Amino acid sequence: MKFSKFTAERDNQRAEILFMRIAVGGLVLALLANAGASLSVAGSERTILVPPEVHQTFWVSGQKVSTEYLQEMAYWYSGLALNVTPHVADYQKNLFLKYAAPSEYGRLQAEFGARTEFIRKNNASTQFSPQSVTPDEAAMKVALTGVLLTWVGDKKASEKQTTYVVGFRYLNGRLHVSEFKETSDQDPFGASNGTGAAPR
Repeated sequence: MKFSKFTAERDNQRAEILFMRIAVGGLVLALLANAGASLSVAGSERTILVPPEVHQTFWVSGQKVSTEYLQEMAYWYSGLALNVTPHVADYQKNLFLKYAAPSEYGRLQAEFGARTEFIRKNNASTQFSPQSVTPDEAAMKVALTGVLLTWVGDKKASEKQTTYVVGFRYLNGRLHVSEFKETSDQDPFGASNGTGAAPR
C-alpha cells in the first residue's frame, strides 16, 4: 500500500514537471515570437505630427522625415532668421539656436551673433516673403526664394530677390538646423560652394 502511494505521488510529480516544462516552453516560444515581431517593425513605424498651426500633416520614420515636414520647418526657421527687428533680434536668434545641430552650433551662433549685432547697431529690420519653396528630401535641404526687404529706421533701404537654403539633420527624434545661408537662383542648394556668408 505504501509502495502504491509512493508510485502515485511519483507519477503526479512527473506529470506536474512535464506540465511545467510544456508551459515554460510555450512561454519561451511566445516571447521569441513577440521579439521577432518587434524586430520586424523596428524603424518602420511612422509618427504623424501636427504643427501648431495646421497647414498639413507630416511624418517621421527611422532617420527620415517627410518633404512636408522639411518645408514647414524651413519656412518657420527662415521666419525666425529673416523677419527681424532690433527689439526681437536676440530672442529670435536664441530660439533659432535652440534647434541648431550640435556639431554646427558654434558656426551658426557666430553667424547669427554678427547679424543680430548689425540689426541692433543700425536700427535695421528685415522681412522675407517666400515665393517658392523647393525641397530636396534626400539631402534634407530646402531652398526658399523670395523678396527680402530691409529697413533702416523707418526708411526702406533695399528690396531684392534672393534665395536661402536651410539644411537639416534628424537626430534623436528631433529635426535640427545644420545650415542656413544665402545662395542664388542658379544654385539654390549651394552645391557649388560649400561655404556661405551669414544671411544679410
